[in-house]
Amino acid sequence: MIASSATFCVKFSQQRYACVLDPTLALSRYGLLLVKQLGTVMDIWLGREFWNIIDNTRFYLDHPELLLLPMATGSGPLNKQPYILQDMLQALQQWEQMGKQTTLTDLKLFRIGERPEESFLPRGMGTEIIWYYESLARSLEAQALKEFDSSEVLTSAFRDTVALAAAIGSPFILTHQFPPTATAETLPPGICMALTSWQIPCQAVTLQDEMATLERNYLRQIFVQAGLAKFLWAGLHLTVLHLLAPAASQSGSLPIHHQEYQSPKNKDFAKFPNAETNLWKGSQGFWYQL
Repeated sequence: MIASSATFCVKFSQQRYACVLDPTLALSRYGLLLVKQLGTVMDIWLGREFWNIIDNTRFYLDHPELLLLPMATGSGPLNKQPYILQDMLQALQQWEQMGKQTTLTDLKLFRIGERPEESFLPRGMGTEIIWYYESLARSLEAQALKEFDSSEVLTSAFRDTVALAAAIGSPFILTHQFPPTATAETLPPGICMALTSWQIPCQAVTLQDEMATLERNYLRQIFVQAGLAKFLWAGLHLTVLHLLAPAASQSGSLPIHHQEYQSPKNKDFAKFPNAETNLWKGSQGFWYQL
């Protein structure tokens, strides 16, 4: 496959990309359809809290407002816009139905569960990735400017998405700008706001950046191959978020301490890096609209 700009001509390999999907995108109007089509050309990951939401669909169908971004826009608070809640309800119902009709394997969907048997990992990936992810998620919570509140569903879902992307070394997080009127100059993706609250700066990459142009053209070719051009025409502002986490990528050489990990559902023995190690030191986020 060839991607080019005014000054570059680069041949890319045909190895499948992997991306982590923003939970708000997965729960948007086009979320499940996007996953189904993108899964034909790319390996898709979704964070643990997203699957907790799907496992409790009945509750969130009664309380969809808990899954809305806690922000206001120029047209008023999101929870005052009925069409947003309607889209959320429809998406929840679609994901619930999907779980009854198909499997993660069919959709090329990967996940890290609370235990190895609850995980669905690519062939060749060891279960130690689970403990690495746990370390990253805990360390990210410690970064918060205010005390981390796990009862805030989207906060937990964003944490899982970011930690998952760093753990598997995903090329990017696929997110979106919302509402449809948002632009790079007006409103960054919600997950970028979460990164900022965790003291991880997140900046927009300008449309004039040559590297972004090169990658954008390549990803657009992949999306066209998957039949996704219509989503962009429909006004879906797909956005690519790159996460640079140098300390996390070097953590394989950090001292490891054994300790018992207590989760709400089970106990497992896991390996965690030293609690004093800041796995997110020097981390940054960079995003651009596809």
